[in-house]
Amino acid sequence: MAVFVLASVRSCATTTSAVALAATWPAPRRVLVVELDPAGGTFAAALGWPAQPSLVSLGAAARHRSDPEAVWAHCRSLPGGASVLTAPPSGTQVRSATATLAGLLGRLGELDADVIIDVGRLDAGLCSPLLGLPGPAGTRRVALTSRPRLADLNALVCVLEQRSDEGSPLFAGRLGLVLVGDGPYADAEVAEAMGVEVLGRLPWDPEAAELLGVVSASDRRLRLSPLVRAARSLAETLAPEPTLVPAAVAEAPSFAARLRVRLGRPERAPLAVPPAAGVATNGSVPGGGPGR
Repeated sequence: MAVFVLASVRSCATTTSAVALAATWPAPRRVLVVELDPAGGTFAAALGWPAQPSLVSLGAAARHRSDPEAVWAHCRSLPGGASVLTAPPSGTQVRSATATLAGLLGRLGELDADVIIDVGRLDAGLCSPLLGLPGPAGTRRVALTSRPRLADLNALVCVLEQRSDEGSPLFAGRLGLVLVGDGPYADAEVAEAMGVEVLGRLPWDPEAAELLGVVSASDRRLRLSPLVRAARSLAETLAPEPTLVPAAVAEAPSFAARLRVRLGRPERAPLAVPPAAGVATNGSVPGGGPGR
């Protein structure tokens, strides 16, 4: 399945964007959110979840099992059904667990689920090494969140310039932008100036963002909110098209069979033509003499 990495240059609702996308991800696709912010996780504390299970418990379990399927035992679920692997609040613990789990995290694309990885804010002038986590070819997309304002876009330019370095982890996946909130610049204008596709725009909606971890996106308090409507549209754009398995093509009936159905006549055995009178079936005439 597909892997999406969300990051920001300046603090810009990366975690909120990840949760909003997961809450509105197209059914029946399974989705997993992985919190890998090197500055430390905030999701568990915001929702009042216990510290464990988390990235740390997964790291301990992975010493005995490196299968990516092990991740599910260390997740919690959002009201809409999306699974979340939270990070500890300590940045040191996050970085240590990420190093331990590098092999497993690089195989998340093997899961029967789409994966949204929140790597938080990028260090100034340096792309996070988490952007370079390996993944199946053609399945990774990196999305940078940014406000469409001059100060934020200037900071974004500094990171995008690193694409000239072929060793940059920004080359590890297709790159796009997710704009957050209002600003004086339209999507098309930002895309042209940055030379990067704008995947969509999410509104600044703190009230809806707070509810996303408490109730399902289909709840009456959320389903018509600007954030959920925009996130659903963006999720439908990002989610890969389902693979259609062609149905078996039945052999077309013959013309005679179709005709029998129209006339209501059952299929009968071929008509046997009796031999002519006085002629034996072995080619001799009655009386035992050879035929002439």
